Amino acid sequence: MTAQTQILAQIKQADTIIIHRHQRPDPDAIGSQMGLAELIRTSFPEKTVYTVGKQAPSMAWMGEMDQISDDVFQRALVIVTDTANEPRVDDQRYIEGRTLVKIDHHPNDEPYGDYSWVDTTVSSSSELIYDFYQEFSDELTLSDAGAADLYAGIVGDTGRFLYASDTATMAAVSGLMKFDFDWNKINQSMDTISPEAAKVSGYVYEHMTLTDSGFNYIILTNEILDSFDLGDFGTSFIVPLMGKINVAKAWAVFEQQDEGFYRVRLRARNIPINGIAKRHGGGGHPLASGAIAQNDEEVQEIIKEADQLLKEHANG
Repeated sequence: MTAQTQILAQIKQADTIIIHRHQRPDPDAIGSQMGLAELIRTSFPEKTVYTVGKQAPSMAWMGEMDQISDDVFQRALVIVTDTANEPRVDDQRYIEGRTLVKIDHHPNDEPYGDYSWVDTTVSSSSELIYDFYQEFSDELTLSDAGAADLYAGIVGDTGRFLYASDTATMAAVSGLMKFDFDWNKINQSMDTISPEAAKVSGYVYEHMTLTDSGFNYIILTNEILDSFDLGDFGTSFIVPLMGKINVAKAWAVFEQQDEGFYRVRLRARNIPINGIAKRHGGGGHPLASGAIAQNDEEVQEIIKEADQLLKEHANG
């Protein structure tokens, strides 16, 4: 019995289903979470389905999170999408459910859950949910709203098809675009920035550092971020800016958090950089990963490792 068949069986048995995703969500986290919720609600109207986690105001257009009490978890099936390890699960009450399911496309370095479906060959967890719908299309019904969620998740996690895209990804997108939703509006929502964000873009281009090896990076301290009024817009828009430099072979955004450590977003054109991420408390895809730098010294360590990696490839 495949993992997908086991998960469908658990969904059928459950009366209450609670769906989680990772902290600081990106479009794929929200898209897979909301898309799966819509798929279950439409297919099984008698079931109660919740989506939980901290509301991300900048992505409220993708849907609102539910607020539920602790007792709802007692007999619930809990599904976590797009989350490689347990510490990153948003809303740690996920362990209070009756049964736990993991659905993810990141490397399964830290397995968890009673049932797990992990496939690293796909672009996104949203594509996985679409595959799930396709596999059981004789039993499942996907709504237009659910298709819109999954489409947004795929577009977001592929960086508009710059990363991790193949014929299967494009086939999924083609299938989703046959549903009745405004995919052009979604594209525009994901491509626009606020005037304040535009000012940050100017700062990034003026202060980025490009090494001789082709590693492009920017360090954004709390002081720098506080000088700009981004509000709830977030900083994810900065990552693709760094990759627009034609001689950049890999790039990173070091964003200081309120607690003092740095969130690190790593990207590359064709040289795998997820090994660096794994050495620094993170992981992800070969060309798109995330890590944590506990202090300024670790920031410099990551910069040196990335620079050395590019030099080795250039000499090899």
